Amino acid sequence: MLLKGCNIILNIAFYSSPIGVLKLYSTDSALKKIEMVDKAEPDFMCSDFSTEVINQLKAYFDGRLQNFCVEYELPENFSTFRKTVYDNLIKVKYGTTISYKELAVLSNAPQATRAVGTAMAQNPIPIIIPCHRVIRTNSTIGNYSLGGSDVKKYLLDFEINNL
Repeated sequence: MLLKGCNIILNIAFYSSPIGVLKLYSTDSALKKIEMVDKAEPDFMCSDFSTEVINQLKAYFDGRLQNFCVEYELPENFSTFRKTVYDNLIKVKYGTTISYKELAVLSNAPQATRAVGTAMAQNPIPIIIPCHRVIRTNSTIGNYSLGGSDVKKYLLDFEINNL
């Protein structure tokens, strides 16, 4: 399926993952967004790029992939700080966690713990940008924008069990 608007054509694809149906939005060369939906829409055609993203997601959920190699584009209105937070988050290793506070410090903004939390809540590309690896300082997992805390716990446990 294609969405057209503002001279941008977005490809839409679906992947039925162990955590639910993921809807992927991409151009022909970059992932733009991942969201959880109730069901896949019929009659969609995967672009070559979307097929590659789905193949990497399958490998991840099969326990065969720890580091994604997917081109993505963040919204232009995202701040430099938010992009820095995501860049630092991608460096957090598979099967490990970091606190919101530690990520703020790593992003040269030690007082910006809440801003890091907001960046995690508004992450357009969860799993690929692994915001599920960010936990509270007291080691509780907190919420997760892609399906809630149960999905976050699943992903954290899954990674630990597949090291």
